[in-house]
Amino acid sequence: MTTARRSFRSFSLLALLSLSACDSKPEDTDPPPSNGPAATLRGQLTMEPDTELNGPVRLALAWYPTLLAGDTGTLMQPTGIVTEDLAFSGGFPASYTFDVRTPPPADALVELGEGMKGKGAAGILLAYNDGNGNGTLDTIPADGAPVDHVLGASLAWTRPPAFMVIYLDSAQAPATGLKQGFNLMRINSNLSSELVPLDTSIPLSLHDDPMLDAFVCEAAWDGNTEQVPCGLPGHEAPDEDTLELFADAVFKGNAADFSLAVSQDGASVKDAQVTVGDLVAAYDAERGRYILHLDEASTVVESGLVTLVARRGDAAVGRTVVVPSDFQVTWPTVPMSYSPGAPMQVAWTKSQGATRYSVRVIAGEGYALASTGTQKTSLSVTPEAYEGTATLRIEAINVNDRLMMRRVREVPLSFTACDTVTPGSGLTVEGYFMQLAPDFLGGEESSEVHADVKDDGVSVTDAKVLLSGWDVPYVREVGAFHNGFYTLGGGTGLGDTVELRVMRQGEVLCRTLTLPGDFALHLDAPVRRPTGSSWSMDWTRAQGAVQYELWLGKSFNEPVYSASTNELEYTFENIDFVGELDLRFSAVAHPAHNDTLGWMDVKRTRIGSATFTQ
Repeated sequence: MTTARRSFRSFSLLALLSLSACDSKPEDTDPPPSNGPAATLRGQLTMEPDTELNGPVRLALAWYPTLLAGDTGTLMQPTGIVTEDLAFSGGFPASYTFDVRTPPPADALVELGEGMKGKGAAGILLAYNDGNGNGTLDTIPADGAPVDHVLGASLAWTRPPAFMVIYLDSAQAPATGLKQGFNLMRINSNLSSELVPLDTSIPLSLHDDPMLDAFVCEAAWDGNTEQVPCGLPGHEAPDEDTLELFADAVFKGNAADFSLAVSQDGASVKDAQVTVGDLVAAYDAERGRYILHLDEASTVVESGLVTLVARRGDAAVGRTVVVPSDFQVTWPTVPMSYSPGAPMQVAWTKSQGATRYSVRVIAGEGYALASTGTQKTSLSVTPEAYEGTATLRIEAINVNDRLMMRRVREVPLSFTACDTVTPGSGLTVEGYFMQLAPDFLGGEESSEVHADVKDDGVSVTDAKVLLSGWDVPYVREVGAFHNGFYTLGGGTGLGDTVELRVMRQGEVLCRTLTLPGDFALHLDAPVRRPTGSSWSMDWTRAQGAVQYELWLGKSFNEPVYSASTNELEYTFENIDFVGELDLRFSAVAHPAHNDTLGWMDVKRTRIGSATFTQ
């Protein structure tokens, strides 16, 4: 019987599983704890227009051995049907939670191919009406007739995406991303699939389609059966009057814009009645689509769902789809500025119901400086080199068949070349950037920045200050923007050139700070000497240094004696002190354009100490 084979003939599940695993992130391969559900599936139950229910809707998980065997074109008898004592009798759409407490039975497991290890099984989540009231989903003998009726499946006949539960009894290679135990696979098309988290929402659409009972038919459909088994209807040509619905909806803040198209027998329909919730979408002849704008989208979105219906004469098509929940952009924050062509770190919170995210940096009339997609909630993008204003646009997307729901967040950006300031701005910055040699703090490099931001000569506290992309907060105790950076674990540190970027009320100041070259410092021995004696030191020339700064103090930042020189040696005479004195020696450079941008000392620093006794 070719009718029942139609959803399985077109793909090899093991091949899709291999494809989806290639780009997946490795997951934990430990089996789940035994004191709770082995897996929990979640999603939404929705009901299509004109669907009639003859009793409560229950849920079951059916395992199909041959879907992971070599002959994936044949759907064999479902094995090990797991039912859940959940009943839904009204109020659709409704959320569901389905706990799977045990692995599939042994006879549902088959040896895996395609280089995979051990055995596995594939499961399909089914919604059904319990016709005989025995609390379980009954299969249908080949010569029998349906008793229970399947109303919806996670693997719909013609409506991608499809979802299948994959169980593996053995750990797989880490590169596959598959874990031992339960996995969830989303099938987008014959050649596209992906592993998704187990808590991904699985939609189940309830509708009157007798062919759904094929999921529990015990017969094997190999194309040789002359009669239709299990009392199922025979193959019928598609109804040419069937309506098809396409949608693209954008949710931004409280507002939403719906753009919908309707076709019938392959031709565009201009005279349908199209509704979004209870509101009518008007046909726009110029766009060739049905359009609806809402300033307040909550009027049609209920519990994260929106219902779309198209009617024309006696024909109707309706879908209830998940709208991704709102989310927040956690980096970058407003206001933000970057150097042209510099990489950007982008991060946001998870949007419930989203199956993927789109990240774009847009300039001008919609030109994309960077564009990428991901299932993660953070990434790094490198836009094309560009100067001027731009927008970071992040979309949380849920695509169900040809219905796309997009939740949008935008952050304004600017791209400004460094060693410049916004024309007409009064921003300046004064202070220092100091890098301590790696022999400080046990061999790790450390850096410190101190910046007094001024606007028309008056210090301000409400600017956004970044040092090579790292935040520099305002510290009230020191009266400036101040931060320290420590490179632990053998990292490379900030480097010899850093970028100090100041943003305030749409104005941007950027400075490139380049350290003077490295040098060798020699301290006159001994490290213990009597009070009143001198202490001499000499050093090699640091390329780019305009002076050398010397501090002696009881603590690192409190000098008792200080000096500056352009020479390559210095002696502190008659040090009248008892106790230990720390030396901070710095080669100091001044960056260019300080007449416009302010004055910043850039210091490469080494330290030492000596003890003076009575």
